[in-house]
This record gives sequence, C-alpha cells and structure tokens, in this order.
Amino acid sequence: MSDQNTILSRHLTSDGVVVWIRCACGRLRMDLVPNAGGRPLTAGPCPHCAVSPDRA
Repeated sequence: MSDQNTILSRHLTSDGVVVWIRCACGRLRMDLVPNAGGRPLTAGPCPHCAVSPDRA
C-alpha cells in the first residue's frame, strides 16, 4: 500500500475545481475547491487518510 494520495483527475466546473483522489488506503474521494474562495468540500474521505483538499 502506498503512503500517498493519488490525484486521478481535475475538472473545471461552474462552481470551482472538482478533484478526484485515490486515498492511500484505496478509497475514492472527491474534493470541490470553490471559485469564490469558500471552504473546500470533500465527499468520501477516509477517516484514517484524511488530508485537506488544498494539500492534495
């Protein structure tokens, strides 16, 4: 098992940038970094591998 998260893809949307990430444990996670500079949103984070979206 890898110790790092892997960015699978990034997509520009009307709300911001959506980033799909594979956690070090193998789980899939989706982060939304809003255009307006608001707080990033995360869906599907692993409680053991959680990393803030701005570091991914």
